[in-house]
Amino acid sequence: MTMSEYEERFRSPTPSLYQIFAATRGPERERRRSQRFWVAAALVGVMTMTYKVASHHTVHSKTSNGSQIWKCDIG
Repeated sequence: MTMSEYEERFRSPTPSLYQIFAATRGPERERRRSQRFWVAAALVGVMTMTYKVASHHTVHSKTSNGSQIWKCDIG
């Protein structure tokens, strides 16, 4: 038996495509946890911006003209 035959005999088989993709993706649980974190962070950011815009709009609508009197024309 030559050295190359010996090496081929004990060489591990090449991994399948599934094994390659599974190794590169990493654990499924960790990926889901990371995805939940980013979704929660984005939601907090959107809610914060919405609150700031709404409060900014409310302040400016009340102080835009201090002498303005609201009239209700009925009929």
